[in-house]
Amino acid sequence: MNRNEPGPPTVTLPDASVVWVSGSHGKLGREVCCQLRAAGVQVLEADAHGPSPVELTDPDAVARSMRGATAVIHCAAIPSPENIEPSELVRNNTMACFNALEQAWLAGVRTAVLISSGSIYGTAWSPDPLFFSALPVDESTPLEFVDPYALTKDFTERMGEMYARRGMTVTALRLHWILTAREAEHVARTADDTEGAANLWGWVELEDAARACVLSLQPRAEHRGYEAIVIASDETLSETPTGDLLNRHLPDARRKGDFDGHTGGFDTSRAASVIGWHATRSWRHP
Repeated sequence: MNRNEPGPPTVTLPDASVVWVSGSHGKLGREVCCQLRAAGVQVLEADAHGPSPVELTDPDAVARSMRGATAVIHCAAIPSPENIEPSELVRNNTMACFNALEQAWLAGVRTAVLISSGSIYGTAWSPDPLFFSALPVDESTPLEFVDPYALTKDFTERMGEMYARRGMTVTALRLHWILTAREAEHVARTADDTEGAANLWGWVELEDAARACVLSLQPRAEHRGYEAIVIASDETLSETPTGDLLNRHLPDARRKGDFDGHTGGFDTSRAASVIGWHATRSWRHP
């Protein structure tokens, strides 16, 4: 694998594709829009900020912003529960996602990509320490969350399942901590390894994360109508070998397979088979 290659979208979308992207002024949304345009796709931007703000909790505003779309990528959400009331967190994240799906359905759009999160497992924002008991983590790993942020991501995925039962193709991407390679390098070289144990020192590079969104617009035959897919780097945010990290911080976790070198703790094989995605970026070679 050449980790220094640009990793642009490797999917060819129909010339008539018009993709609605919410959160288009956010970190992920901006990169998604950039990759879509590089692929020759028309983009409809929807964001609460920018020159033409769209209130995503208002269904009429969402419907207007979505006119002409043939697919949707819903990136918008409050990205962290810090410094926000849980009720507002749940209201905003849930209603924005519901409006995106409902208005897409009413408009005849039948392809949707939703941004879920690795935080859905509950380890990121648990009020008390919560650690994975079995590795690697994949789509079948139990959800044992006790925090409102993870709850909003579970709402996101459950809503996606419902619209898939109606006939929409829905892909929910469990993106891990989204960082540029430079940001990841800083974390890896300065953070205490203890701080990353709950989330298995996991992350995903920004361009790789956006590429997963673009690839999900044209999934492979393995797609079952609704898919929740783990998207994470295949390496850890640590200079310490993974085996040593696990022995030191998670000695009781059951391990399936070897964790040689700096191998990440997340299994992304489903992403490879369903959307043809794999990680291409490394903080070691930014």
